[in-house]
Amino acid sequence: MIFFVLILLLIVCRGATAAAPGEFARDYISKEKANVVKGIFVLLVLFSHASQYMNLSGPYDEPYRAFCGHLNQMVVVMFFFYSGYGIMESLKKKKFDYVRNIPLKRFLPVFLNFVIAVLLFVILNIFMGKIHSIKTILLSFIGWESVGNSNWYMFAIFAVYIFTFLSFFIYKWCDKKWVGYVGAIILTVLTMFLVFWEKWMGQPNYYYNTVLMFPLGCWYSLLRERIEKIVMKNDYIYSFVCMSVLGVYYISYLKRWEWGFEAYTVWAACFTIAVVLITMKISLGGSILTWFGTHIFSVYILQRLPMIVMSHFGVAAAHPYFFLVLAIVCTVFIAMVFDYLTGKLSKCMARIF
Repeated sequence: MIFFVLILLLIVCRGATAAAPGEFARDYISKEKANVVKGIFVLLVLFSHASQYMNLSGPYDEPYRAFCGHLNQMVVVMFFFYSGYGIMESLKKKKFDYVRNIPLKRFLPVFLNFVIAVLLFVILNIFMGKIHSIKTILLSFIGWESVGNSNWYMFAIFAVYIFTFLSFFIYKWCDKKWVGYVGAIILTVLTMFLVFWEKWMGQPNYYYNTVLMFPLGCWYSLLRERIEKIVMKNDYIYSFVCMSVLGVYYISYLKRWEWGFEAYTVWAACFTIAVVLITMKISLGGSILTWFGTHIFSVYILQRLPMIVMSHFGVAAAHPYFFLVLAIVCTVFIAMVFDYLTGKLSKCMARIF
């Protein structure tokens, strides 16, 4: 299994370019560069999900198990971070014009696409003889429960979209620069309430232990110019910041379970910042990674469809690596078809609304 990670690493290195000493990749946080990073992590998510159907007992599987065990939920933090950053960038430019469009142009299309994806899982389960209750299906539409699909991430995304709308509605009455900071504070508080509420409801910790990276992305958007002015001043300061983040990363990683959610959040924040720091010096590219990064929703949500089918017919058990290759190929095909059809649907909705 580790060979698939090494292949991914080769693809990453092939499209990577290091900045010269004293220089930085100024477009490190652009949409194009963010898509490459998201492409890397959505592939790691695909590997992780596929491994759940495989028997990883070979000598080359142990390094992957250790690698996966270290990353844990870090494979999704950049999705939250870049989403929060991108939304805050739009809010700074469009202010209330963006806020009032969140329900129809941001929340609704994603929700409808997710409902369609969930229905695909429901139909597949019916063919495989598994019937879900109406309650389970309805709760699956918001990501609170699952019918075989990945769900917790979507519940978190729906929640932070709603929180963003509520937090920045103040732009309706005032569009001063300080409003962005007030909105970010409200968003952070609401997200923290979500975390403690889910914890109180007894949801597994992976439901909530990375969601605060969304408001972190908002804060980075607000403070980016000040951060860059300091970090990008020269290589010495950059190196000092990197070493400081690495030190906190190491401590919080060691204490992530012992000290609970707080230490885990610090670890997640350090991981996120570390990726951002790396991309300041190493410019990433590549058409493969970009494609996966721009089709992140369909790849993330639909990848379990072929995995469930092949696992049902014993492919995962009998031919685990063939199973993974075929899962990747099928996921790409399904994602292309899904995005094409939902793209048509989105255009129709845009004409209506």
